[in-house]
This record gives sequence, C-alpha cells and structure tokens, in this order.
Amino acid sequence: MNFIPKQGNAGHHPLDNGGPVFDRRDSTLGVMDDLQVAIHTYDGCSRGCPGCVVDKHFKNRARGEPIMPHADLAIAQARVSEYYDWVRANLNTRDDPDAYFSKDGFQVNHYSYTMRFGNHSELPTDDLIMIADTLAAEYKVWSTAPTEEVPKFADVRKAVPGRYFLEIIYDPVADDAAFIRDMILEMRSHDILGYPEVLVTQRLLNALSPEQFVDEYLAPLGDLDVQVQFGRYSPSKTRSYSTTQVVPVDQEVDFLTAVAKRVVDQKLKLHPIPIAEYAVTLLDEYEELTAWEDGKGVNLDALPDEQPFNAKRIMEKTRDIFLTSLYVDHNLDLFVWSESMGQHVLDWNFGFKALGNIRDRSIQDIVTERGGVVDQMLIEVMRNLMTHPKCGPCRYKSFCASHAVPLFRKWHDDDGKHCYGYLPVIREFQRDYRFLQNMIDGFRDLEF
Repeated sequence: MNFIPKQGNAGHHPLDNGGPVFDRRDSTLGVMDDLQVAIHTYDGCSRGCPGCVVDKHFKNRARGEPIMPHADLAIAQARVSEYYDWVRANLNTRDDPDAYFSKDGFQVNHYSYTMRFGNHSELPTDDLIMIADTLAAEYKVWSTAPTEEVPKFADVRKAVPGRYFLEIIYDPVADDAAFIRDMILEMRSHDILGYPEVLVTQRLLNALSPEQFVDEYLAPLGDLDVQVQFGRYSPSKTRSYSTTQVVPVDQEVDFLTAVAKRVVDQKLKLHPIPIAEYAVTLLDEYEELTAWEDGKGVNLDALPDEQPFNAKRIMEKTRDIFLTSLYVDHNLDLFVWSESMGQHVLDWNFGFKALGNIRDRSIQDIVTERGGVVDQMLIEVMRNLMTHPKCGPCRYKSFCASHAVPLFRKWHDDDGKHCYGYLPVIREFQRDYRFLQNMIDGFRDLEF
C-alpha cells in the first residue's frame, strides 16, 4: 500500500507521482486491526421490514428482554478476553510473511462487540447497561431501528463509558431520510457514532429507481461524512427460506452501479461500506494505480500483469481474517462472521455448522483445532477459488477469499454474468480520487 505524507499544497494533483496517491496513514480503511465479535443479544423488533433477519421465535416470545442471560454473557466475555490475549501473544508476534497479522504486518490492537440482531432501542436502559457492563470491550456497536431513543444509549454510555456506535437498519421504502439525518446528528451530540445499513431487496428496487434512491434517501445524508452499508438479501432459516425479496445478482449489480455513479457525480460525502473500501484496496494493493486516471477510473486495457497466485499466502491471510471475525449466538455456539455483501454470520441460519461451543472450550482451542471446522472452511474456500468458472481465471480471487465469497456462494449462488465481487460498482467509485480520499479520512477520524 502507498503511505505518503499528505500534501499541503492545494494545487497537488493525485497523478503527480504517476498514480493516485492515497494518504492512508492511521486510517483503518481496508485494514483489520480489531478482533470483531458479533453476539446474539436481542431479537425483538416492532417493525416488519421485508428481509428481516431477526428470529421469529425470539421476536414473538422475547420482546423487550435480552435473549442471553447475564451468566452466559459473562462466559462470552471471559472467553473473548482470554482469546484477545492469545491473539496478541501469538498472532501479533509471528515472523511469518504469509500471515496477515505478524510482527512486521498488521496488528490486532483492540476487540469490539456488535450486538445483534434486533432493535436494541426496545430494551430497557437497565438491560442495556447490564449488557454493556458485562461485555467489557471499549468499542460497542448496537443494532437498532430508526428510533427516538438515542438518549437511552447516551445514558448507557454514561453508566458504562466507551466508544459507542449505532447500526441503523434503514428501509427507504418505510423510513424518512430526514429522520435518519436527525438521528445521526443527535447521536453525534452525545458522542455516539454510527451508520445506516440498507438491505437491497426486491421491494426497494420495485419502489425506487437508482436515481430516486440516491436523490431522496442518500443525498439528505450527503454532507454528514457518514458511512452507509449496503447488504444483500439472502434466503435463510429465520426468513423461512423465502426468495420473494431476493434480487438476482446481475440486477443488484446494475442497480448499485447506477447508485455509485450518482453518488460520485453528486460528490456526496458518504462512505459506502464495504464496497467502496474495495475500490481503494484494488488500486493500492493490486497495483491498479498504474492504469488509473482521475475522473475516468481504471483503464482495463492497461492493467498490470496479474499477481502470482500464492495459495499458501492466501490461505494463511484468510485464516487470520476468519480468526478475528467471530460470532457468538444465544447458545454460545461460535461461528465465523463475514463482511462481504453486507454483514452475514455464517451460522446454522445460512446452513453452516458451528466451529464449537465456548461454554466448555476456549476460543483458541476451537479455532486452532487441526482438521476442525476452520480448516474445513479454508479447504472449501481454496477449492472453490481454483475450480469455480468465475473465480478460477479472475485476478482478484485472493481478495474474495478473505471475504468468504466462496462459502457464501455455496449457500446462494451468484448465477448470471456478474459475481459477488461487484466489480462494476467498484469501478464507479474508483473514478474520483477525492471521494475515495475523503472516505479514507473518515475511517481515520473514526479510529475504528
């Protein structure tokens, strides 16, 4: 990656050094420095959004109360804290050029919890405080619907200090952009950050053109320097395996490509995650800067030679990402958490088996088990990368490995012309250097 001092000269052009020069110093964009742990703390929600991922059993029978008792949350915290120490002692200190985390590579500097999947603003303040106090990470992300209960989270933060973020499930067909904007501003007034997440469903595409979606539901947020996450709908057990809201990959790619073009053309100060992060990664780490021109993007006819396919390196880097992206469900079963097309936990809900259960076993024992589920997943990833007709000849297959695309494809195939790499969308975001640098700066400001 290219880390150089930021230029103070207003006349500096990004092509002065022969390609886009991103100042990525201290920015966490495209960098894993966090042990990310999602945890199944609540599944209630009074809303009924199409594509809802909350478990109907808990939604109907556990409204207004945590679904994990304090004793189980305490077990999770003890296991995660112990595992964090193990990661820092064993992964951060390695002398291994093929690893993602190593003495001379990236470092795990903290751990975080993401409280999933329901509308946590429905929980009483005392329950939120109990969860926050028990899960003793500095960084905490809470899933929530659009809500007027921001002061409730501010009270929790006062009782249990730390860095708080709200992940707002934003349904443009039902929600008002002005309300989302006001909510984000109120959050910031309480030193709480966060972002809206939009699930791409058939209802959304049937109701709005890409231009309407941007103009009416993203542009009102376009001066806030806020992240916006796009998530793919996929059939699942909690959705009764319904395919009604599934958007075919080609249709989704066409929609998001038009969205990306309009966002860039209108110079909106949005940070589309994770897809626009990939735009920087491909330019920096896949050396596409040599074929790039500001305002036009990447000249596909001038791309450099494809990087050698180093199977061992890809497997070890993917292993490291899996080992630091975990999900603990309400039974204390452990799974991998993927941030490819939105955030998907690779659990029984999507047809994946547990890595193990942390009630009686340490996380490090589970994830390092020879021939265990992690090893099986990695073998499946590598096999798919090399044999799938879309991945085999692709120059970016090493990138998709760490985002679990080959595993997710096993559950719901990306049939059609395009794939889960969303390259046409990435190409639109790559057209504008300043848009990407602004996003990099936003990640630096977040420090997370």
